Amino acid sequence: MKYLKIISIISFLLINGLGPHGIPNFAGILLCLYQFFIDIIDSFTGGYEISWLLGFVGISVTASISIVCFAKKYNDRYQLAIALVILLANEVFLSNILNYQKLKPYFLFPLLVFLISSTALIIKGFKAKIQITQTDI
Repeated sequence: MKYLKIISIISFLLINGLGPHGIPNFAGILLCLYQFFIDIIDSFTGGYEISWLLGFVGISVTASISIVCFAKKYNDRYQLAIALVILLANEVFLSNILNYQKLKPYFLFPLLVFLISSTALIIKGFKAKIQITQTDI
């Protein structure tokens, strides 16, 4: 299960955006967090706007990745499933997939690896809980 987590997280971070200036998710997350914290610092010195959406995306992705990393095998199976769904929802936002008709291979292959490994991780987590309860009976 540890290897599936590593594969899932790395494949999520390596998914590229679909635009002409698409960047990998790890760079996009760092840019979101950087811009959010710079906006907060600038608001104290007379800045006018804070990019709350960028902060929400950056913090939710960082929190979801940490939940996936530190989730136990069967104790945190619901949190793991919700964290992976949040990562998938953020991927729709980060890659802007809804505005493109044609998917590129550099986007599709890491996305498929992420989806398959995340699905296997969720199934394995719920299956481990079922096997533990059946042996207790």
